[in-house]
Amino acid sequence: MSINFTSWPYYWLGSSSKAEAENWVVFFGGDFKNIPEVSVKLFVEKTNRCLDYIRKNCTGYRLIYHPHPDETDESKFLDLTDFSVLKFEQITETFLLENKDKIKYLFSVCSTSSMAGLNMGFNAYSFFRYFSELFRGAHRVFIERYFSGLPDDFFIENLDSPLLENKRELKEDRELLESFRHILAENSGPVWFTVAENRLILAIVSLAKMIKKISPERKVNLIVSNHHRWPGNCLQELKKEFDEVLIYPRHFYSLRLRRLWAAFLTSRKIKNNPLPNGSVLVGFAHHDFVENCFVSYNEKNIKIAFLPETTWDLNFQTESVGFDPKNFMTDKAGFFYNHVFEPLLGLNRTVFKHHGQKNLYFIRTQKPVEEVYDKVYLIKNRPQEIG
Repeated sequence: MSINFTSWPYYWLGSSSKAEAENWVVFFGGDFKNIPEVSVKLFVEKTNRCLDYIRKNCTGYRLIYHPHPDETDESKFLDLTDFSVLKFEQITETFLLENKDKIKYLFSVCSTSSMAGLNMGFNAYSFFRYFSELFRGAHRVFIERYFSGLPDDFFIENLDSPLLENKRELKEDRELLESFRHILAENSGPVWFTVAENRLILAIVSLAKMIKKISPERKVNLIVSNHHRWPGNCLQELKKEFDEVLIYPRHFYSLRLRRLWAAFLTSRKIKNNPLPNGSVLVGFAHHDFVENCFVSYNEKNIKIAFLPETTWDLNFQTESVGFDPKNFMTDKAGFFYNHVFEPLLGLNRTVFKHHGQKNLYFIRTQKPVEEVYDKVYLIKNRPQEIG
């Protein structure tokens, strides 16, 4: 039981051929109408100034607006002169990988897409510090913590400053490689990755490629907790990257009998089909019901967790990162799962809390994550910096 630090493993995706000219500049949109305590009018005004900054500093490039998956009509509020507006058809990470030879710069206000781009080796930037006074209360604490540890040249605070390249060279994490070499030597069964957030899928694909280098004949499989942010074409493409892909419905806290029955049936299906002996279970969704079932019902197999360090910080150190503890609340469904449903099913108990507003919530295992998993890797924000 240990906590280790690593960087995002995108090195294993391979280097870019750069066969095509890097002539794309991408701005990632946001569902700013859903951000609490933020003036939509001021957000739009500042965003339009940022778009002017991009037009000014990226003349001669193809300008692209990539929408957020939860956007409705936000793009209609913006001045997108000279920008091509894409339809949301694929997740950010696969979009970046597919077009890595074409993209020169990436921008957003406060999207994790910029963070992913920086860690994948792109010139990537956030305007969050230019917007910081617009964010208040718990949501500001959340975003500041989520972007903590990133280098200063990732943030554009002054729109009069020049645009300077900030891309990093991706390097192999030898410590992670040797750690997995040891794990695979001691466990001869297949590797099973679990995931709920689609933004993490490229990290999993990267680790799958690393494992195949260590043990080419090893079966590497994927378990997906499926929900509306998983485009159908993405799930089909993933079947090319893994030996087997298992897709389960995502279950969230609810007191509705239909949903409780559906969750019960999923738990029975997983329990009645245990993983082979010697399997390596690698979880990227510590809080997810499907992953909890696999972890709880396969105790004899080694269990490894990967979490972004900021996710661990926000969910397991919630009360100490700047939130007002008096505003934490647990709803009836979260209470029922923790005290009745999860114990009844023989699952690790989870804790669900929201902070004042319903759309800012935190989920963690009741026990420290390092007591639930045999090994925990926290992925640092800063590219290639391992502490």
